[in-house]
Amino acid sequence: MKKARMKQARMKQALAAAVLLSAAAWCADTKKGQREYEQGLKYEEARLWKEAEESFTAAIAAAPSAPAYFHRAKTRIAGGMQLRAIEDLSQAIQLNPQDAEAWRLRGETNAKIGEPRKAVNDLTRAIDLGLAVSPVYAGRGGAYEQMGQHQLAVDDYTVAIRLRLDDPEPWKGRGIAFAEMGKYRDAIDDFDQATRLQTDSPVAFVERGYSYGRLGEYARAIEDFDRVLRMDPKSVKALTLRAAAHARTGEFSKALADFDSALRLTPGDFKLYLARSTVYTAKGDYQNALADRNEAVRLKPDWPEAFIARGGTFHQLGMHDQGFSDRTEAIRLAPDMPEAWCARGNAYYLVGDYKRAMDDLSEALRLRPTYEEAQTVLAKAQEAYARREVSRNVVPPKAPAGPAMRVPEASRGDALTPEPAVPSLPAPPPALPTRVETKPAEEKQESSKTAGKKRAPEPQRSTNRLINPVETPVATETAEPKRAASAPVKSPAPSPGMVSPGTAAEHNQRGRELINQKKYREAIEELSEAIRQQPDFTLALNARGYAYILLRDYPHALADLDAAIRINPKYINAYQNRRNARLASGDKAGAAADAEKLRELGR
Repeated sequence: MKKARMKQARMKQALAAAVLLSAAAWCADTKKGQREYEQGLKYEEARLWKEAEESFTAAIAAAPSAPAYFHRAKTRIAGGMQLRAIEDLSQAIQLNPQDAEAWRLRGETNAKIGEPRKAVNDLTRAIDLGLAVSPVYAGRGGAYEQMGQHQLAVDDYTVAIRLRLDDPEPWKGRGIAFAEMGKYRDAIDDFDQATRLQTDSPVAFVERGYSYGRLGEYARAIEDFDRVLRMDPKSVKALTLRAAAHARTGEFSKALADFDSALRLTPGDFKLYLARSTVYTAKGDYQNALADRNEAVRLKPDWPEAFIARGGTFHQLGMHDQGFSDRTEAIRLAPDMPEAWCARGNAYYLVGDYKRAMDDLSEALRLRPTYEEAQTVLAKAQEAYARREVSRNVVPPKAPAGPAMRVPEASRGDALTPEPAVPSLPAPPPALPTRVETKPAEEKQESSKTAGKKRAPEPQRSTNRLINPVETPVATETAEPKRAASAPVKSPAPSPGMVSPGTAAEHNQRGRELINQKKYREAIEELSEAIRQQPDFTLALNARGYAYILLRDYPHALADLDAAIRINPKYINAYQNRRNARLASGDKAGAAADAEKLRELGR
């Protein structure tokens, strides 16, 4: 019995010793963890992120705690390790679910890595825990903006502004949201306030320039882009936007210079090549346009917009087989893309293959029943098809006496029609502009500045953040589809405000419209004014030559076409028109020479 009691006593002593030793070790670990944690804070304050991370890691190994995880997450964010930071913040939240700052930081980090829904959830939790401050509302507004929920973004930015009127960030954020909603005047008001609070903010100025561009106020837009480029000469966004604004006002040389600068900074940007190609197209320089579009296809061979655009250039050069091949490839890449079907359908219409045109355009409308461009071209194709069917059963009247030129049918691929002169810039990325329209005046959301203030009608918003040139059709006023950011395919017939009033581009565009209305002499007046303002305007010279052909005034037609070819010796459409004018005037040798030249150019 005595031995048993002694054994129990020794066991109790051993257990007590173990507890004491364990407690001593725990105290030692706790003290070590605290020391490492405090050292980590010092490193963090000195912005020595690597050393801080090591200290917090040691603190966590010694004694895991929510603050240690939180601060290690901050050092990892500073080092660009967002995913590992989110893991740490999740541990901090698990240890202390009431830590509003941990919820806030995880929400902001989720927004940075493109997880806006998770960001909204985290930031909402931070607000619910009492962290209802301006930066948190602004952060949630940014997450809503990423999700495309612009009104919710505006609401949160408005709260953020009300909580802190002197912070420019919520003003900029709300301005961007307003612009995405098409409320460009409201956006400009917010950017004005942001620039007053922060006079050296490139973001506020470039976004304000974007909004000015969307309203057609290109001079003001260019002023803002100039200011941004003085602050940051390497701002590709400002260069691209300014290039498009210059193109929109007919300043093609300046536009090309800006696109060149942007491409030197980002030589692999396929969208920039596509954007620059539209300026070359507007100048009638189809060879350089084709080179840019070839490069876009090389850089992004799975991008249907590039094939649609290059197909348009092939058609402009009379290389219809290649044009149809490219647009068929666009359909293969994106069979559910109505723009691809409409582009090929429009091309079939232009070359007189009305049956195939109707098939493609019908498919475009099946995919998008409200597709206005497809509806317009389909109606024209149906009318032309019916007219052709009727004509097959009708004996044609005897041709009038005297020299007369038979205008080739569109199906021959050399229809005598002028190209457009100006890229349709739906003022103003990435990548797909929409047609500029107006919509009813809308009331701005109540804010700390203006509540209930009415605004004038503004253009419909673009789905792209950039201004991108988009050319108009070559052979008819009928529109080809537009894509967002930078799909340089054919745009609808110009609406009011799409061309700067009084410019050579506008007169050329009016002339083209009058030709399509068969008002040839009025068209010549408009085109003559375009040429007077810009004597080297090859598109207008070719268009006026075409109008003279339709009036059977071959000497004047040949003079214009000769001038266009002197300026641009590779101008295929001008050679086609001159060949036909020479045939009609009896110059068979000249016509044969033009035909040979067309073969050399790949016609």
